[in-house]
Amino acid sequence: MPELPEIETIKNDLAPKVIGKIITNVSFPLDSNIRILRRFHSTPDFIKELKGTKIQFLRRRAKYLVFYLIPSKSLVMHLGMSGQLRLKKTGTPYEPYTRAVFHFNNGTELRFIDPRKFGEIFLKLPSLQSSPLTLDRLGPEPLEKDFSITCLTRILQKSRRVIKTLLLDQKSIAGIGNIYSDEILFNAKIHPTRLANTLDEDDIKRLHRSIRKILKDAIDNRGTTAADKRYRDGLGKVGKFQKKLKVYQRRGKPCFSCGTTIKSMRVGGRSASFCTHCQK
Repeated sequence: MPELPEIETIKNDLAPKVIGKIITNVSFPLDSNIRILRRFHSTPDFIKELKGTKIQFLRRRAKYLVFYLIPSKSLVMHLGMSGQLRLKKTGTPYEPYTRAVFHFNNGTELRFIDPRKFGEIFLKLPSLQSSPLTLDRLGPEPLEKDFSITCLTRILQKSRRVIKTLLLDQKSIAGIGNIYSDEILFNAKIHPTRLANTLDEDDIKRLHRSIRKILKDAIDNRGTTAADKRYRDGLGKVGKFQKKLKVYQRRGKPCFSCGTTIKSMRVGGRSASFCTHCQK
């Protein structure tokens, strides 16, 4: 699943190409049941609300990509497990698994490609008092200034969960998924089954530093295209951070730091990869 670095990369790629463009139409060429809009009550209304709107700016919130539009409303996309976004010239043959197409006034279109059908598209309207998606309930953004050591300490101290599970909880810290939780904990030398509220001051400082370092490094390397080969950036290219992975998807291979065989286990229903020697 694309995580914070992947969505940030896609946002940075798409923003200069779509800001200022007007959405002239929306179509769903290969999605007869319109599964991608399963939380929106009416497909015709969805299209009507978007036709003629102008893209003002883009923002990433956690693992969501948000298009702020004029008149005031927000188009929100979640890429699920395998989603991709491709900007193409109108008339170019559709890629396999193209679920939704947003047509622009300059002869280009943004295509939402999703082989596994876990992606979703939302429309947030000012006129609706309730929304199927509340981004405000998500946790702090780990790369923003407000995410201080004090903020992280407060999150950890009030949790009785293991640290791997807490890092994956989007209401605790936004944007971190399975790939980067493994890499962050390895870099911080913390075992994934440590209880969050047992981390001492030095542990928390290492964890805070590691969260920022790993996520920034992943963004600089344009995200991670893991073994499933699904992730593509906004230009349709693979990421580069997979070349720097220390533990994720390296079960049975030697640790780069000490040579100990990398282990994996299920933690809270998710796979966790780690080094038994380096992580305590």
